[in-house]
Amino acid sequence: MALSVRLLPRGGRKAMGLAVVVAVGLSMFTGIGPSHAADTTPMAEDPGPVGSFAWKGFNWQKRFWGGAPMYNASWDANNVSNPDANGHVKLSISNPTGSAPKGAEFQSTREGFGYGTYSTTVEKDVSALQKEVVWGCLFTYDPNAVPGYTEIDLCEASAWGGGAAYGENWPVTQGHGYWFDASLPPGQGNNTVTFDVTNAPILTHRMVWEPGKLTYETFAGEGYDGTLLKRTVLEGSTVPLPAKEQIHFNLWVTGGGGGDAAHVVPETVTIRDFSFVPANQGQLTAPTPTISGAAAVGSTLTAVPGTWTTGTALSYQWFRNGTAIAGATSATRVLAAADQGTSLTVRVKGIKAGYATAVRESAPTAIVVAGTLVAPTPTITGTLTVGSTLIANPGTWTSGTTLTYQWYRSGVAIPGATARSYKLVSADQADAMSVRVTGTKVGYTTVVKYSASTTPVQ
Repeated sequence: MALSVRLLPRGGRKAMGLAVVVAVGLSMFTGIGPSHAADTTPMAEDPGPVGSFAWKGFNWQKRFWGGAPMYNASWDANNVSNPDANGHVKLSISNPTGSAPKGAEFQSTREGFGYGTYSTTVEKDVSALQKEVVWGCLFTYDPNAVPGYTEIDLCEASAWGGGAAYGENWPVTQGHGYWFDASLPPGQGNNTVTFDVTNAPILTHRMVWEPGKLTYETFAGEGYDGTLLKRTVLEGSTVPLPAKEQIHFNLWVTGGGGGDAAHVVPETVTIRDFSFVPANQGQLTAPTPTISGAAAVGSTLTAVPGTWTTGTALSYQWFRNGTAIAGATSATRVLAAADQGTSLTVRVKGIKAGYATAVRESAPTAIVVAGTLVAPTPTITGTLTVGSTLIANPGTWTSGTTLTYQWYRSGVAIPGATARSYKLVSADQADAMSVRVTGTKVGYTTVVKYSASTTPVQ
């Protein structure tokens, strides 16, 4: 289970990068029209040439060409989704024939990111990866920057085939590291620290690239408030220098180390977020927002953003069960009937000149329950003599409530007496009158109110 053995599949990525430049080139990036992504992050000053889609301020290209490191050189652009309504991108390994899996990869069209802070949030229990699957996660790569190709790996995870070819059974591990000489074998040409995985369903990874220094952090959950699972600092003269590196995310199948690469079952990873902050930009103080208010139809929820860096402009977007609610972009949300039975979250975006845009999302509310109608006790006005008309006064109910009426003679419902007014007849003489008001509104619990009884009709 030595590092030099377990990282053997990594060498294939070098050939992949070279194939991209020789066989594809940036000229082909414009051959596939850009999608209209759901992500609303403002575009960076240098987002890169138009590619398959725009996401998190940059343009990206889905991989459709063959080559390494996928063991059978097979990739499918359809295995990379466009950003969904939440701004999430999903990578999938498909296996349409059951014996010929296809990998997924996309890369920035921009070349040259350099020193700064890189971050990504991933929705995947990596402990459950099939042993032949490699979650390449975020890595930088420049095929012309020999000998290490400026490859820096932020969050790679795999069991590297399980080691069956070597009579071993390897667990899934993650790695922080980089390559400084791809002509040397793994364990000699790279500087990598591996660590055990947990079953956390969401992980956030952050890397700060400085001259001669790389600092990696992996957190449980979304953002940097969760448990710090691993912090790695790598320093020295072998730390890569900026070149024309692009950012890649990939999900692929290794043929090295054993296992049954041809028969892997479909596997997916969802990338929730990506950000890059150049070294000369500031980091906003950006706490996780909370939500106040009762989770009931008709109630008002309020986004509490917390204390951001002074001067930060904040904007809001409310989500219902993870789907953005059209037009719900204020700091408050009056819960509607459509919200009943769902939970809501709010996403807060902060923008300030000279700082990297930050986006934070709250925890979900409790399931929204039916609202409670404002329902006063009705009263009756009118003269209590035969031939006179009585009027039911329902009072002020919740706006939009539909009211129905039923009149009673000494506690017995009068057939057909279902209008707001009632003309007293001879059968009412000597009886006390009352009225029932029923209020209904979609998303609210139906309420029934009874008036007090009158004195006997004269």
